[in-house]
Order: sequence, then C-alpha cells, then structure tokens
Amino acid sequence: MWPRIPHPSALIPLLVLACAQPQPSTHAVHRVVSLAPNITEIIFAIGAGGTVVGTDDFSDFPDAAKRLPRVGGVQPNLEQIAALHPDLVVANASNMHPSLMRSLGALQINLLVIRSERLQDIPAAMTRIGARLGIDPASAVASFQQRLQSQRRQRARSPRVLLTVWTNPLYVPGRQTFIDDLFELTGATNAAEVNGWPQYSLESFVAHRPDLLLYPNRSVTPEAVRELLRRTNVDVHPVAVDENIFTRAGPRLADAAASLNRILDQWEASH
Repeated sequence: MWPRIPHPSALIPLLVLACAQPQPSTHAVHRVVSLAPNITEIIFAIGAGGTVVGTDDFSDFPDAAKRLPRVGGVQPNLEQIAALHPDLVVANASNMHPSLMRSLGALQINLLVIRSERLQDIPAAMTRIGARLGIDPASAVASFQQRLQSQRRQRARSPRVLLTVWTNPLYVPGRQTFIDDLFELTGATNAAEVNGWPQYSLESFVAHRPDLLLYPNRSVTPEAVRELLRRTNVDVHPVAVDENIFTRAGPRLADAAASLNRILDQWEASH
C-alpha cells in the first residue's frame, strides 16, 4: 500500500510557522534581553554583562542588573522588548510563554532558549550563551564546576530534606530537579518522592516527613511555615534559606550548596 501523501495545502501552516521563526544570525550580538533572573546572572558571570540592555522584572543580581530596563514577567511586553532593539532574546525553556517564539519571529528578533532544569544544565547553558555572544565562557564554567565539586559530601546518615516554595497549597521541588541534584551533592536525600515541581499533598508531607524543612526567605513567611506544621501536626525544624540563590538555576547555586552544607553540618552535630 502506497503511503498517503498530504495535499500541498496541508503544508501551508507549516510554511507560515517556519517563516515566523527567528532565524539564527551570524552577526555579532551586542544587545541582549534576558527574560529570567538566572539567565541574567549567567550572562554577567561569563563576562558579557555589558551586552544586556533589558531584563525581566525580577533580575536583581548583580547590582548592575537592577539599573536595566524591565520588560515584564512570564508574559513579557513585546513593545518594550522591541523598543530596546535587541540582537538576541534569551529565555528558559521551562517557563517560556507559548507564543513568545512566534511573536519574536514576527518582529524578526532572534531567540535563544536554554534548559536549566538540572544542575548539569547550567554549565551547558553558560557554554551555549557564551558561544552565541562570541565569548569564551570556559573559565567561568570551570570555576562554577570547581566550586560545586568542592561542596560534595558523603554523610553517615543522609538527612531527609524538603524545600517548600509555597505552603498553601503546598508546592515542592521533587526528584529530577536542580534542587534534588543539590541535595544529592551535599549528602542529603529529597524527602519529596515525586518528580518535578508539583503541588504536594499534606498527606504525602506527613507520610514522608523530612528531618529538615527549608523555605525561601522572601516568598514564604515564618508564620506560613508554622501554620503548615500546625495543620499537619508535624514536628520538624524549619530553616529559612536565601530564596535568590536556592531557586535560581544559575552560577550562584554553588553558594546555595555551601549554605546547605552548613545547615546539614549543624543538623548532624545535633543528632
């Protein structure tokens, strides 16, 4: 039986979509818009901060990033982006708005999409961004990897740790995330036996109670954590962590690993 050949008209949507995509450019990149804090931090870390002309609403590190024009959050303002005349926009695959690629393509603005879901994605992202900007990131990549490896630990008893990024409803990073990788690196075990960043049931929280409960110090308050523990009748020591270094998949995760090791060392000393 001969394979079915689609009518030429069926290919029109594909041709239109292809034409709408921003085409890779061989021209040097001098003006970059970053659409996520971790991307902004990566660009500055590899020595290309001078190319950044705009960022998302939440980029605040390093200090130079605070002075740059803002173009919005998860759904960026395309008019503001276009007004900055960027050669390149860089976004995360995990939280990129579904229409961003088509919209930027219509404006003939190039888009680079990176992955940053796992710890090993960060050196790869640094390398990809550096290559696109015409900058050799090898030194920055090597420094990041060396700082990470210096925080690798093996512990006699691996504490079960949970990071809650929101308490009502409860959201946590589970397995196959950069937080899970961070726990493993420092000799801890993720108490959340799920994958990704799901809403986590209170029943699961009780059934798999952690030895340590971490919470981000900006978006979650101590009162919210106490209420979570009251509702679940779980007795666990909560520890506030620096939200910006623990929840951004960028070079400062090496600092998060060092901070986590200090927390785990204190826990070990008291148990």
